[in-house]
Amino acid sequence: MIESIEKGRKEDGNRSIADKIIKRLHDLEKTVETNHGRWAWELLQNAKDSVATENDRKVSVQIKLYDGKIVFKHNGRRFTETDVRGIINQISSKEIEEDEETKQTGRFGTGFLTTHILSKVITIQGILETENGDFYKFKFPLDREGKTTTQLVPKIEKAWSSFHESVTKITQDYDRNDFNTSFTYVLDSEFQQAIAEKGIKEFSQLIPYVLTFIPAIEDVTIINKVKETEVTYNTKSHADFFEQVTYIERTENNDKEKIYILNSSNEKVAIAAELLKDEDGYKFKNISKVPKLFCDFPLIGTENFHFPMVVNSFYFNPLTERDGIWLKGDTDEEVKENKQLLLNATELYKTLIAEVAELEYFRFYNIVNTKMPVISEKYLDADWYSNNIQKVLRDFIIHQNIVELENKKKKGKINDIWFPSSKYTKEVQQSIWQYNYDLYPDSVCCKKHFYKWSLQSYSNWNELTYSELVSDLSKIGSISELSKALKKEEFETYKWYNNLCSFLLEEDSNIALFERNEITPNQNGHFKKNGELFIDKIDNEELIEILQLLGEDWKEILLITGVGKGKFYAKHRKDIAGEITQMLNKAQKKDGNIVKAISLLSEWFENNSKESKEIFADLYRKRAELFMNTINDKESLYKVMRSKTELSKLSEVAEALETNPSLITEIKKGEELDILLSDFNVDTVTELRDLLTNTNSAGSRAQIEITPDILVNLAITTPEELEELLEDKHMSAAFKHTSMPNSEMFVKAQRLISRAKSNVKKHLESLSKYDCSEMEDLATTVIGGIKKEGLEIQVVVRPSDYGEVIVYYSSEKDTLDLANTELWIDNGSDSPRHLTLGKILRTTGINKIPV
Repeated sequence: MIESIEKGRKEDGNRSIADKIIKRLHDLEKTVETNHGRWAWELLQNAKDSVATENDRKVSVQIKLYDGKIVFKHNGRRFTETDVRGIINQISSKEIEEDEETKQTGRFGTGFLTTHILSKVITIQGILETENGDFYKFKFPLDREGKTTTQLVPKIEKAWSSFHESVTKITQDYDRNDFNTSFTYVLDSEFQQAIAEKGIKEFSQLIPYVLTFIPAIEDVTIINKVKETEVTYNTKSHADFFEQVTYIERTENNDKEKIYILNSSNEKVAIAAELLKDEDGYKFKNISKVPKLFCDFPLIGTENFHFPMVVNSFYFNPLTERDGIWLKGDTDEEVKENKQLLLNATELYKTLIAEVAELEYFRFYNIVNTKMPVISEKYLDADWYSNNIQKVLRDFIIHQNIVELENKKKKGKINDIWFPSSKYTKEVQQSIWQYNYDLYPDSVCCKKHFYKWSLQSYSNWNELTYSELVSDLSKIGSISELSKALKKEEFETYKWYNNLCSFLLEEDSNIALFERNEITPNQNGHFKKNGELFIDKIDNEELIEILQLLGEDWKEILLITGVGKGKFYAKHRKDIAGEITQMLNKAQKKDGNIVKAISLLSEWFENNSKESKEIFADLYRKRAELFMNTINDKESLYKVMRSKTELSKLSEVAEALETNPSLITEIKKGEELDILLSDFNVDTVTELRDLLTNTNSAGSRAQIEITPDILVNLAITTPEELEELLEDKHMSAAFKHTSMPNSEMFVKAQRLISRAKSNVKKHLESLSKYDCSEMEDLATTVIGGIKKEGLEIQVVVRPSDYGEVIVYYSSEKDTLDLANTELWIDNGSDSPRHLTLGKILRTTGINKIPV
């Protein structure tokens, strides 16, 4: 051997090693901010690789952080000669065994250099097994300080000499379960101390995934001497009945908790996501900040790879910086392998989600991110990923029952659910969600999740927008149908509608939606476009009714007061007068509606003569002719005109007949009153009156005569009703039986009752609290179909012309027995009055009520 040549060869090798180290450390210094946790993963990887060839062997790890240094220990397999050469000469065991199948992720290669981020000087301690089977202890410093080859070459030689000087042969068996291997880093600066602490924090967050993926790591303990804490993560176990949920037990100062990981795997690849467990089941945790790709250990920098779950494969071919994988190149075998692994992961995901979707799993929005990976186009074949991964995932996801509804017992499919558009602010999204939920509760996700789902949405999701909300409202068509959809009373429906309109008009561009869509209600409650409606300046129900009888319903074009949003033209009385005139002028025949319209118009002329002359000039001048032309039975009219009875009396008879069409028949039956008198043992109605007047509950009250005012007070309008009253022995005893009411008395009673009912109806219609749109007569003196502030009530009406009301009818008593009933009285001159219990007590002086 020529010593000079051998010396030169050695120097050349050291210079090559030094060049490699200097370049690598220079590159690492530029990435320190994003690689502050990588040192821990490289050391853990080396610990795991130490037992990779022993299937029954597991490794435990300790990390101890002090103020000024950090120590990483493990109880894995001893060093080989190859390992020592790899550490000092910076040659990976993968490079040494390049042509051999290996289970090692990486062993003391360039990745190990990243641990120098903590310190350029490392003290390495362990046990070496030589090729001849001898065992040695060693401990030596590995110094990488230096910016030039000249500075670093001597330190490589120094590492070798220090190693050889430290080697001590072990003459007896050593405890292989002891923490024989350690790497100690001196933290000379606050910056290095911060890097160490950041790395431990990242390590603690991701170690549950690593323990799930790598059964060879039994446990990891982190001892923080700065904060005086000790945390241990034990290897996984199956959780509950579902073997694909495993948990890592975390113990901190004797406090234990379980970290749940859902995972599925085949021989090449595994997928996983962390869960939160509670009494309802499992909830997926947010994994947006978790690296999505693991090559046994996290590839830091793949947080935005955007695969729905974490994907792990020992077989991934990562980039040099281990911050991604190669996915570009049709002929590259490493790229092909990476692509196939992602295809496998996609199939695993589909199988797993289909299974857990039917179980008690929630918050799937955390594991449906299918956006394109955010990585350089140098490494990604975007077309391949879009067609083979993204599209496949999206087509699958939208058909799964994974969306929680407000009804916690239900989950829906994405393609059946509507989500607030992500283009809106969170506040707008919330309002749009609420209005849609009010209308279609099973078509939107639960309220607390809508924002999270909207962040994951893409083009073919059902998107809730202003336009979509307005379109739904237009399809509903009317206030009555809207009330059914909302399950609200009409009053509450209008309130809801007005709130919706106010919300829509917070955005100026939405004004056009009211012009393009039929969503503004007319006076019939039907939805119309704004351009089809007018403000009601007519303010007269009689004129609107007259035009409606003539065949044109202006309630279809008139706005309800206080509802419309936007600019509208108005319709005034002169407009409807012109329309009524035009309709009457072209009317070909006088059918029932036209006759009634002319009759009402004639009456309106009488009550509004001054205004009629102005707006109905032509019709008003020929009003008499107009009215006379509606009468076909001229002969009957002439009889009325020749009658000696005052016209006012004839009017009362007509009004009474309209109220009770069978009045004439009932009057003819007056003789049946004789039978009633016989039943009470009296000869005349006067005697019956005396009997009733003189009888009270004690038998001593004076009987009274049955006079017109008594009939009015009792609301008696027919002989049959009087007969029914006198069959009551208590009522019969109160009246004299010596007189009999004539037909004129019944007519008067009917007229007063009719007048009272008419006045009360008009009065209630004028009060804002009362909705009389569906008002109907339930009995002679009982009105139904009225709503007071949204609550349905019934009203009993009585004339009070004679200062007294006697409640006799069972229909009245039954009605007044209901909680939502009011008693109203009218005397023909003052406004109708609501007769409350308080007024009755004050008027009668009653202060004691038997209960």
